[in-house]
Amino acid sequence: MSKMDRRAFLGRSASVTFGATLVSAPGLMLTDPTISYAQSPPVPNNNPIDNKLMDADAHALRSLAQTYFDGAYEMDADKFASIFHPSSSVTKVGDDGNVSVTPIATWLAAVRNLKAPKQQGLERQDQILSIDVEGELALVKLKLQIPPRYFTDLLSCLKVNGTWKIAQKVMTSKI
Repeated sequence: MSKMDRRAFLGRSASVTFGATLVSAPGLMLTDPTISYAQSPPVPNNNPIDNKLMDADAHALRSLAQTYFDGAYEMDADKFASIFHPSSSVTKVGDDGNVSVTPIATWLAAVRNLKAPKQQGLERQDQILSIDVEGELALVKLKLQIPPRYFTDLLSCLKVNGTWKIAQKVMTSKI
């Protein structure tokens, strides 16, 4: 395979990054939408079926992120449960400096006991930083605020029976 053929082959990845800032008053508003490609420059995909699938996946993952943001703002464990796979977990570095892995059922139980930012009348700041799709695998990077903390979450998603589910959440936060 020549160098040119190899570059074309390697550039055929369906990996696309979408960035958007979401701001909310009473309702969320999508502003400053940008689209950038994970590989530069990508080889154009002229297959309309592949393009429709990529658009559908990107739309589904943005919808998943919106449900995630709504779940966090409302501290709604049922909304979270609808987008997490039952075998998923939440991973973070704990206050003691050690990696903590919490099964999703345990994490959802903790969410049920938290006071929602919405109930407290707190401002909402949600942002999708990127969505990277590769077949039935996707990585969604987002930022959100649950005062007084600011979170950056990486959501590893898998397309399970045609539906995107969060398989692993890795998070960090700061005050």
